[in-house]
Amino acid sequence: MEIGTFARNTEQVKEALSKKPDFIDLRMDLDHSLNFGETKHMLLEADVKPTLHLPSSPDWKPLDLAREIIPYIDIGSQINADLVTFHSTLSSIFYDDEDIDQFLENIPLACDAAKENGIQLAVETLGIYYTELMLLSEKCPEVKIALDIGHAQIMAHRNRALGIIQEFQDSIAMVNVHDNKGALMIDEVLELRKKGNVPPETVREIAVRYDEHLPIGGGKIEFQPIFKSLKEVSYDGKFLMMCKDPSKFESEREQFERLWLKA
Repeated sequence: MEIGTFARNTEQVKEALSKKPDFIDLRMDLDHSLNFGETKHMLLEADVKPTLHLPSSPDWKPLDLAREIIPYIDIGSQINADLVTFHSTLSSIFYDDEDIDQFLENIPLACDAAKENGIQLAVETLGIYYTELMLLSEKCPEVKIALDIGHAQIMAHRNRALGIIQEFQDSIAMVNVHDNKGALMIDEVLELRKKGNVPPETVREIAVRYDEHLPIGGGKIEFQPIFKSLKEVSYDGKFLMMCKDPSKFESEREQFERLWLKA
């Protein structure tokens, strides 16, 4: 088992290394300020391998998204990343069928780029159901899954992580751990639908509000059934502590380890 934290800038990398994580997820969000040369040097000195989270934007169209991740894939190779994660439009909650089809038609370009650079790609789950994951698997069977427990609770009474673990256990390369009250989103959306059509853009805006990245126990997610399910399929890989405040990594790691032992 490897337990890691994340960083969006070089100072956060320095702080994270002082807490001795097993790995650091370098997140290239639109506001990131990572100096990759300096970061690579620090990671090599500390003997800590990174993972890399590619940028994404809700303003990108599906076609743009599949193409926009390609220029960044080479960075994963340059910094010796164990895993490179991307967001997708593979969600019938937030996107229509045409969006999903466009993404699937173009994502093989990114898969080919990853192969050429010798890196492992993973898709982060965000409102993704079984069907969408199967479609991606058919297009790019080499793509792994970054199973995000917090995202799996958005607009779901039963956390979708449970189904993904059972159906795609051999494809899980990392598990993101953070809490929220995402199950409550269902009632809010249903109330809006009583008044009329709710476009995907509105659903995405509501989802962002519920995706709070709270510390474990700060929301309503039941983690122990999920951890028990991971144990039952013998998952013992990467766990990324994704509370929005990375300075809380040590306490989050301790809380995670306690729940894991009880599961």
